[in-house]
Amino acid sequence: MAGGIGRLVLLTLALLVCPSMNQAQQPVPVERVVFVCEHGSVKSLIAASYFNRSARERGIPFAAVARGIAPDPTVPGVVQAGMNADGLGVSGFVPRLFRSADLDGVSLVVSFDQDLSSEVGTRVPVLHWDNLPGVLVDYRRGRDAIVARVNELLESLAKEQKQGGSRMAAPPSRK
Repeated sequence: MAGGIGRLVLLTLALLVCPSMNQAQQPVPVERVVFVCEHGSVKSLIAASYFNRSARERGIPFAAVARGIAPDPTVPGVVQAGMNADGLGVSGFVPRLFRSADLDGVSLVVSFDQDLSSEVGTRVPVLHWDNLPGVLVDYRRGRDAIVARVNELLESLAKEQKQGGSRMAAPPSRK
């Protein structure tokens, strides 16, 4: 028993002398991205899903959400089937309307064929990923075009993180 009390006294003294031992490592703040397409259930959903998975795999602190200007009630079957086959189940996903509140704390908005200037203004940088192949017409081709852009964006964000960037600046807009 005396040995246990002695160790406790030593640990307490160590914490008093070196307070940093008592502090948990501060979590890295997560940068947020909003992907916006017309219905919030196809291009933005694919982009956000792949973005989140790749960001986790790369260990970079970013998270994305999908939103729509005129949300569908559900995810189209071809998108559900394709994403399930890709290991990204979305059966419980409900498309949500893009609102100005979605910009709070967001670092970047990525738009698929949508003019968001009245909603976003100059609050947040906006990337325009317009005229990509239709996902509902050819899932694989559309998905691959989106995933290529997502990977480019993540490479840019990872590079910025390594250089000590605090809030991301929008990479060059691609139309």
